[in-house]
Amino acid sequence: MANLADQVPPEPAQKQAHISVQRYFEISLILMLGTSFLTLASTRNLDFISTVTVPAALLLKVWSYTREKDFSLAPRTVTRIAIFYIFFYGLDFLIFSPGPDLLDRLLSATVHLVLFATIIKVFSVRTYRDYAYLTILSFMMMLASAILTVGTSYLFGFGFYILFAISTFISYEIKRGAEVAKRPVQGPYSVAAQNRAAIEKALSMTTVGLALGIVVLAAALFFVIPRYRTGYLTGLGTERQNITGFSESVNLGDIRKILKSGTVVMRVIPDGDPRRFRGVKWRGIGLTSFDGKHWFNDNTAQTVLWPASSSPGFVQHFVIPDPDLWRSRVRRPLQYRVLLSSLSTDVIFAAYFPSELTGRFRTLTYDQTLSLRISFHVTPVGYDAISAWEIPSPAELRRASTALSNDYRLTYLHLPENMDPRIGELAIKVSASAGNNYDRAIAVQNYLRDNYGYSLDPPAIEPNDPVASFLFNAKTGYCEYFAAAMALMVRTLGIPSRVANGFQTGSYNRMGGDYVVRARDAHSWVEIYFPGYGWIPFDPTPADPNNVAGDWSTLDDYLDAAGLFWGEWIINYDFGHQVELARQMEEGSRQFQQNLQRRVHRWQRQGIRLAFIVEGWLMSHKLLVFVIMVVVFALLLMEGKTVSMAELRFLWAWRFHRGEMALGPREAAVTYLRFLDVLRKKGYRKPPSQTPAEFALSFVGSGLAAGVEEFTQLYNAFRFGRAAVSLARLRQLLDELRRA
Repeated sequence: MANLADQVPPEPAQKQAHISVQRYFEISLILMLGTSFLTLASTRNLDFISTVTVPAALLLKVWSYTREKDFSLAPRTVTRIAIFYIFFYGLDFLIFSPGPDLLDRLLSATVHLVLFATIIKVFSVRTYRDYAYLTILSFMMMLASAILTVGTSYLFGFGFYILFAISTFISYEIKRGAEVAKRPVQGPYSVAAQNRAAIEKALSMTTVGLALGIVVLAAALFFVIPRYRTGYLTGLGTERQNITGFSESVNLGDIRKILKSGTVVMRVIPDGDPRRFRGVKWRGIGLTSFDGKHWFNDNTAQTVLWPASSSPGFVQHFVIPDPDLWRSRVRRPLQYRVLLSSLSTDVIFAAYFPSELTGRFRTLTYDQTLSLRISFHVTPVGYDAISAWEIPSPAELRRASTALSNDYRLTYLHLPENMDPRIGELAIKVSASAGNNYDRAIAVQNYLRDNYGYSLDPPAIEPNDPVASFLFNAKTGYCEYFAAAMALMVRTLGIPSRVANGFQTGSYNRMGGDYVVRARDAHSWVEIYFPGYGWIPFDPTPADPNNVAGDWSTLDDYLDAAGLFWGEWIINYDFGHQVELARQMEEGSRQFQQNLQRRVHRWQRQGIRLAFIVEGWLMSHKLLVFVIMVVVFALLLMEGKTVSMAELRFLWAWRFHRGEMALGPREAAVTYLRFLDVLRKKGYRKPPSQTPAEFALSFVGSGLAAGVEEFTQLYNAFRFGRAAVSLARLRQLLDELRRA
């Protein structure tokens, strides 16, 4: 075998030149563009063809990058397609684009033109100017998405957009720097694919780290920067949910259109014990007149209610006049916050009767039924409310007067023309045993609950006379039919009534601490007037046997809690929320300090108690304590002379073992150290550079030569040859050397 020193070292591997981030840069750009488009498409303001075509084109481009195939269009082909689309644009405007008028069709056709140009540019991009066009286009789509939606989908889209944008800009700088460099960029590997994989991995990790840092910093700045005005553009394109049944004129059966929908229409955050809110109905509008087919209000005049005070952030506080003195004596009002989704109605929903309202809207209006509407607001609406929810006792309502003004008689006792006389006869029959209006109303309510069934698809309902066909033919229906039937029946008994439309309490979310109200919670009930006490709610509708509101999982709780946080602390975040956040942080800090102080005091008390216990034990075990102190003192003195386990094992064998014994390397080393220690006491020190054999030769001519030579030979035998030696002979040699 040749000497290692004579071997020629191999040549270092040649580094691979021309490291390229072109593929990484282009994929990042396409993903950034795709993310912005998907975010825009999630607003549901694009047609189906555009929603499908653009992602398909982007996926095809990404696939071409991963397969290293070139699907780019030639300049001549791009020119021909562009000329063709000029003629197609006219056809799109005149024929294909939807819209009720020319402006809508022109806007739709122009959007198609922009998306077409985007696809063409993706497959013909060659210069940095083309890349800049695509980047600007992606940013504009994200900006449009921010205007067109307030949902949590934008949050996810924005997060991915930041990630891909950072990746694009970093790789762009590397690509541009490599192209202007005077010499090719070199990599650590000889294979181009390995270099590309390494730099793409490094760029990906750097991108993720920067994106997380930007998100954290942006979140901190979002909550810290003062917010006094918000929402200037949020209402331009926000899609509003079409909620029927909350206008001045409602056809009987309109609410059925939304009773099967699970769309969230609002969230109610209770202040205090949420159990107090069970059974509360969120009233929207009251309807006074019925013509046999639909409910409406004869008097649609709106009274403007101006704010009583204002707060920073365009927050107005309203005090709603109380027409009934009884409600002003309520001692336990409900306090809560409502986050109303973007609805196609200007109605304010609250527990009846609302006495105070605070929100970002300029004015409130109310009509004769005390239904509240907003004239100007920021979408979606968030407001705080206080409601006098307590209802007079049955004894008080039984003693209520029956005297009514002419206006109340004309409005709330009016019956439709050609009303089926059987309705009045049924009301008289049901309430025959009642002696006052309250008991009559309870009798009608319980009769409808106990003798009629609930169904969203009631049979035999005649459109020309829905109430009579419900009472005498179908005998099944949903809340609107029950409410209309009771309202007409009590009016035949001379009891003023009206129908109220709103929502039931909703499902309580334990994670978010809010009531989630969905479209399927829409409800109609009856309000009956008692002089001196006002309008009292009655609900004749039985429970829905197919109700799915309780089908609520823990995952739903978490998802809805996230939606609640998004709506409350992101969409509606303003100066008032900043003050509340600062208050909560200050309160949390103070609570933490108090808890820490209590814990420290508890630790101090426990330490004092433990000290007394230790002191008592020490006093009763003085001798043991003295022995322990002596042992510790001895150990401290021997600190520099401690021995290892190998030395202890050898000492045991050295003292008690008889005969021959094979020693391991550690025991052999301990033996030789004892040998050197004996010689050191006689003035002989072994230099570190000498081997044991060389050290033994240095004793030639002295009286110790024979003993040193024999001990060294034995040591080399059991140290390097693993031979068994006689410990007795080793002890004898050491004793002779000590005495010599």
